[in-house]
Amino acid sequence: MKKKSAAKKEEQHRPPPPEPYPWLVYSFGDNNNRQLFCSISNPNETCIRRIPVLRNRYLWANCHGWCLYFCRNLGQMILWNPVTMDEITLPCLPEGLDIKDCILTSPPSEPSCKVILFFHYMSNILYCELGDEEWTELYYYDELKRTIKEVGLAEESMLPMRHLLISPVCCDGDLYALWTPGGSDHDCCRKLVKIHEIHRDGLKIEPLNIFLRSALPITKEVHLMESCGDLFTVEIQYKDESLTGVLAIGIHRLNFSNKEWVQVETAKDRAFFLPLDRLDQQAFSIPVIDPDVANRVYFTLNGDDTYKKLYSYNIEGGTISISSTFLNLPRLQRSCPVWIMPHLRLTNTLKEDEHKSYTEEQESGKVYGTENDLKDIESTNDISILHFDMVKVIAERLILVDYLHFRATCKIFHSAASPIQWRIAMEKVENPSLLSPWLVFFENESVCAFIDPKHGDKYIINLPQVLKGGIICGSKDGWLLVVVAEKSHFFLGEKLTFFFNPFTQAILPLAENMDRALDFSCIGFSSSPPSSECVVVNLSKHESDAKFVVEYSSSLGQDLDEDLDHWHENEFNDADFSFNNNSPVFYKGAFYCLGKKGNLGILKLNDDGENTWEVLTKPKSPCMSGYDQNYLVECDGELFSVFVGNMRKWVQVFKLNESKMTWIRVENLGNHMFYLSCSSSFSVRAKTPGMENKIYFPIFCGQSMVFFSLETKKFHSFEGKDVDFYSSREKLRCGWIEPRWC
Repeated sequence: MKKKSAAKKEEQHRPPPPEPYPWLVYSFGDNNNRQLFCSISNPNETCIRRIPVLRNRYLWANCHGWCLYFCRNLGQMILWNPVTMDEITLPCLPEGLDIKDCILTSPPSEPSCKVILFFHYMSNILYCELGDEEWTELYYYDELKRTIKEVGLAEESMLPMRHLLISPVCCDGDLYALWTPGGSDHDCCRKLVKIHEIHRDGLKIEPLNIFLRSALPITKEVHLMESCGDLFTVEIQYKDESLTGVLAIGIHRLNFSNKEWVQVETAKDRAFFLPLDRLDQQAFSIPVIDPDVANRVYFTLNGDDTYKKLYSYNIEGGTISISSTFLNLPRLQRSCPVWIMPHLRLTNTLKEDEHKSYTEEQESGKVYGTENDLKDIESTNDISILHFDMVKVIAERLILVDYLHFRATCKIFHSAASPIQWRIAMEKVENPSLLSPWLVFFENESVCAFIDPKHGDKYIINLPQVLKGGIICGSKDGWLLVVVAEKSHFFLGEKLTFFFNPFTQAILPLAENMDRALDFSCIGFSSSPPSSECVVVNLSKHESDAKFVVEYSSSLGQDLDEDLDHWHENEFNDADFSFNNNSPVFYKGAFYCLGKKGNLGILKLNDDGENTWEVLTKPKSPCMSGYDQNYLVECDGELFSVFVGNMRKWVQVFKLNESKMTWIRVENLGNHMFYLSCSSSFSVRAKTPGMENKIYFPIFCGQSMVFFSLETKKFHSFEGKDVDFYSSREKLRCGWIEPRWC
């Protein structure tokens, strides 16, 4: 019995058996003396441990299979290996230090191993080598000043307390960091530098003339990390400063040869893990074989119980979903979990040359699933028995979407069905007006994709060169409002703005630059862009600010080379209104906005420039709590609001009674359909039986799109399944568009 008791006690003092993926670890109890280990591959299995060395310690970083832990009370750091249980105590730290980042440059077994600390508001680092009795302090301000002068930047702007190095990362044996002129994670001019020759006499900083993508607005975070010998950034833009929802995620890899960041369209051999405490911990990446784990970004969100939920973003699909729900968690006192990654040599791991091959494909901009990748299925299916003329006859009798899929089936079909223009293709549709709205999104930097929500048909067109890398911000009457980062100044947040009709390929430039970085809080336009009366508005506000800014443009350029400067700006004081990442509705000559609290704001743009903003005291919000998203929709000359409950537990629709200025509950939409997304929300009459009285969202279950039925009060898929929050995934950076060829 004693042996069993001792063995059980020993088991309690060490982590569970290591897995090929990181553990999600919660600390709880007195002085955080207990740890709960959760597996991302099996969320139903959790292990509670009492590891003495982790008591009252805070995790700073995972590096080379070792964890850097810090004890605030003792002012001491340790290196701890979660597999071997080895522990290395580092020298005591001086008091009063405000540590921002720390890094282990190599495994402790290597003679060059160093632990390096970076600080808030201080132009110095501390480092120690294993065996040192004290930390060595190095000031890098003069060296950074020399570096800035070498690359030709303004030397007089250097302020010792602001120009800092942050976000260190080791890649292929070299140490990199970001230089931030303003000392902030959200500086728009952060530049990548290489740090080397660290010794007691100083260090050397090498400028690389590589800027990081903009971290503006403040609701956006950019994480720098190493993965399989490459440098990556993962950008995550939250819906607001509460960090309870996500608008967009983007992944880029640094091409060292041309010093450019290349968008990652798929990452089938690795996964990315974002820090769960966003203030200090670092992001990291690991090689992955399991397709259910790979090609994803993992993160948590703030909220009452959201630390119990692990979210994942599918890089290739552009969708966000619940990856794991940890139902067996004890009552935690707002404990923020941490990632702990054991260092294992995985069996059957991908070889380095496979990683190199993958990155070379990314450098070339290869798009998976294009015509060049068509499988020659003639060898596996007996299609050759079909006469070529018969194949042509079949193709001529297909409607647009089926025709495009027909061409993509195999080489025989591709050669029999000639390429067609949109207008010619529409002649194959007996009544184009019967087409319902489609979901639209940019599948990568150069392709625009459409999905028919009912049939699930998907087809793509190539984007014009000027729109590559753009983001869809709005949609109306068959037109998209697209914002593109200016290539030469993308790190400053400067944008080019266009109207684009993907069906006619018409492009209308709107403005050359927007001085303020878009946060996508509330963007819309009044009417069809060819109209001279079309007005675009961008309303943005930080929750911590009592002011918000309205940018608007009412002039359209006709030439892409024309020098345009038509953006105007107004600033209004309003502490009570917060935008909720939904599109405004142009209604009776003004822009109506539905706020996060369910209140209505009205923006009126007047010819004399005396624009006004008013938050109405009535109507009161029809939902006081329990929802995380709302939308405003115009339907048959009336305003409707839609509120979606937390975790999509319910959906409620209301119509505005303008005579009494109250919201009236709506139980039936009749023959209408609502199409809702952050960038575009509108209503249309149902043109196909079975589509009416439903609300369509950019949500998927399996391969089918998801809708909410007002008749059943439930979410369903077109495959006939009931759908809940956990079985669905939401598409980011998308919108709805009504197909129009004129």
